[in-house]
Amino acid sequence: MIPASGHEVYGLHLTGVTGAGLVPARFTVGPRVHVGYAQQPPEPACVGTGRVVLDLPRGRQLLLDRGAGTATFTGPPLDDDELVHPYLGAAASVFNRWAGREVYHAGAFVCGGLAWAVVGGRGAGKSSLLAALAARRFPVLADDLVVTDGHQVYSGPRTIDLRRPPSATEPVTRARAASRWRLPLPPLSGAAPLGGWIYLRWRTEMAMPAVPASVLLARLAARRAWPALPSDPETLLALAARPGWDLGRPGDWARMDEAVDLMLGTLRADSPCRGSATSSSPAPAHAAKTRTMSRAAAVRGEPVEADEHPGQLAGRGPVGQPLPRQGAPGVERVVAELQITPA
Repeated sequence: MIPASGHEVYGLHLTGVTGAGLVPARFTVGPRVHVGYAQQPPEPACVGTGRVVLDLPRGRQLLLDRGAGTATFTGPPLDDDELVHPYLGAAASVFNRWAGREVYHAGAFVCGGLAWAVVGGRGAGKSSLLAALAARRFPVLADDLVVTDGHQVYSGPRTIDLRRPPSATEPVTRARAASRWRLPLPPLSGAAPLGGWIYLRWRTEMAMPAVPASVLLARLAARRAWPALPSDPETLLALAARPGWDLGRPGDWARMDEAVDLMLGTLRADSPCRGSATSSSPAPAHAAKTRTMSRAAAVRGEPVEADEHPGQLAGRGPVGQPLPRQGAPGVERVVAELQITPA
């Protein structure tokens, strides 16, 4: 690898973009994407050409071109804070799916050298939970988008966007036309090995039951971004081999610390997530411990339940097809063979 210019975010090497929260790229790694602007609206994209046009709020559009490695915005100019979040996420989700990675509407933090994905839909409290972890000095890897190759999770912009201000001691600014409170995060680049999955639920009582592997696989298969693009079943099986939990807690922000304590206590009892937050920097990818899950084990457990917070990334459109793994069956076929109904 050679030193590179540009920025590193969500496993992409970006050029043509600036803004608070972006980390300079240290080396040329991952798909290269140049971000630019155009005056004229793009031509409609065609199925199978590796091009897609996304309609964005306020009359904007985003043309993504896989072959050219470009993300081109049209319409009213974007402020840097809007570009960094949420609009870079739209480009990152498509380019990473084209690259064969899986993308989920989730955040992630690091504990014990492993990345723990926090999954939930709009209003599930993902960002607030991550802000509480940041206040305890746990590294937050990403706020709103988890990008994984099946083994590691890539870091996102170094900010958390909140609908309500955090504690008075946290330094925040207003962002996105004053509709969000933005909490800056310490610099962090690269990736951390995936440790597992935490699904946020609103419940009357605090509880964190484990999610059976069959249920976890169905959720991951059903909730991946851009499901029209093929996925490698082996990757999904590897993701579902990690442990998963449903973190149920009341909708009472005064009990946030109690919810965080329950979550960390559960992780520390079941995984290498031990020690203080200050020792929780990402570990090398080979440090991840993947559990073996046979097909017989995958069909054991409780029936699949509906996901109350689906967290599906918005957007459907004509997108190019990445090259599937030679001889690999489609993920829908794998799920059907496992007799699993996606949640």
